[in-house]
Order: sequence, then structure tokens, then C-alpha cells
Amino acid sequence: MELYANLHIHSTHSDGGYSPAKIAHVCKEEGYSAIAITDHDIATAYPEMKAECDKLGMECLFGAEFSAPSKLLEDPDYYNQLEPTFHITAYHFDPEYPAMKQYLEDMGIRETEQTHVLFDRGVKLGLIKGISWDEVLEYNKGIKWICNMHLWRCMLDKGLLTKADRPWFWKELFADHRWEVPPHREFKQEHELIQLILDAGGIPIIAHPHQQMKYMDALLEMGVQGLEVWHSMMTEEEREQAVKMAYAKDLYISGGSDHGGLSNGESAKLLKPGDLRYSPPMTRGTTKQYYEEIRDRKLNRW
Repeated sequence: MELYANLHIHSTHSDGGYSPAKIAHVCKEEGYSAIAITDHDIATAYPEMKAECDKLGMECLFGAEFSAPSKLLEDPDYYNQLEPTFHITAYHFDPEYPAMKQYLEDMGIRETEQTHVLFDRGVKLGLIKGISWDEVLEYNKGIKWICNMHLWRCMLDKGLLTKADRPWFWKELFADHRWEVPPHREFKQEHELIQLILDAGGIPIIAHPHQQMKYMDALLEMGVQGLEVWHSMMTEEEREQAVKMAYAKDLYISGGSDHGGLSNGESAKLLKPGDLRYSPPMTRGTTKQYYEEIRDRKLNRW
């Protein structure tokens, strides 16, 4: 199978390792002809990505990846009880649609506020020294969704940490500690989010439905229109099941490297073959046919 598009990538506008422009160059060199930025719960990277893709002769889709808590995943057999959440990659939606615009703004504030609380906790415990929150914001000027990666890069560039400190930084300052910070703005439940994406003119696709395929019929009733098939978290059995379902129920077929591909920078370099998120070059994405179906919003299989 020849891949054409990588439709699940994160940039420095959320928790990715490279700027949108840098990602375009990396993906071009890797061999992709089309890409989509799907930053977490934010959609500010597209203009830079589109401008660079135009220079490189690449195609570029507008998108985002949304987190959607679900009561469906309160199933006692669900493998990830800590985070009973679907991830939904959405393409083509209008970020200026009033309800969507407000939600994106709220999600940026949610992440930034939680990161600020954990930053203050680290300062109070003496784990963070030599940097102020205002410096973090200035370093990440223009970013609306501030997470651990933005603090990490800032401290690294100031010489306050080394790359060897990465595991310690994550475990002691973030990781499970984020669950200790009550958010002031809530995620929408999956049915609300799917409807919002549809109302804003978008295509909602379930991302990496590892051990979530049994919930797909319920999600389709809510308005989901596609499945992410080629992703490192998906087993071969799940991929086969997803493709069969996509053909049987007229669904879009997507795929992407997420945090595991070359486009995610230093984070991806930490992964090794056998790691859950590891993606060798040009092994995650979707074909030209399936990409064009999403691009053109029209299935073409007969």
C-alpha cells in the first residue's frame, strides 16, 4: 500500500515538537504529498502550515484533534479507565463558527490555566527555578494552548534543564499531577462535540480507536463519519475490522503518525521499535484515494 497523506500531526501550537513550517519540510522529505495539522483542541497552526505547503507544492488540510469524554467508556472492560475519552480528528470545520470559536478559545484557556497551576506548584516545591510564568508566555508568544512541552522547551533553551532531564521533568511536574487540577472549562461530551463539528461544517473522524471498535455503532448514530485506520496504536486485527466497517457503512478512512513519526521532532526520536507510538517513516497515513475522499468530501469507491 502506497501512502500519500499524513492526516494526524501535532505542532508547537499544541504538544508537537516542530513548528508548522518545519513539519511541512520534514513530511516533504519523508515522502508525503499531503498533510494535516491536528493540534489538540486548538486550530491556530493552519495559516503557517498552508503557506509553507504552497511553497513546497504539497496539499494541506485544515483540522484539529478534539478530546471527548464519554459515558460509553465507563464500560468496566474498557482498557483505559484513567482516561475514558475518545479522540476525534475533525477536518474542514469553520473555526469562526461562533460556537466552535468559543469552544476553541475555552480549550486554549483550559490547558494554559492547568499548566500555570502546575508551574506554580513546581516553583513552590523548589522543582522549578530561574524562570517566571511571564517568561514562559513570552517565549511562546502567539501560542493559545500552553502545555508541558512549551515549558520544557523554554527551560531547555534557558539552560535550566538538559535533554537527560526529560523523564524527571514529565514525572515530577506533570504526568498524573494534571488530574489534580480541576479545570474551569470542561470538555464537551462526545455527542456534543460531534454535533458541534457537524454544525461547523466539519467531518468528525474517530482517531486511533484502539480497543474502541465495539463502540463505533453508537458513535455512528451520533454523527461520526470516519475512522483513523493506519495509526501505531491500531493492531492489525483492528485495522482490518476498521476498513471493513468503513466500506460497509460508507465511512471516510484516515491515518497519521500522531506523536510517533518524524514530524514530531525530539519526542519521536525518543521512541524505539516496539514502543506503542513508534512509527517508522512512511508507515502511517492514508492513500491518495482515501485522502481525496476526505479532501473532496465525497466517497469514490465504485
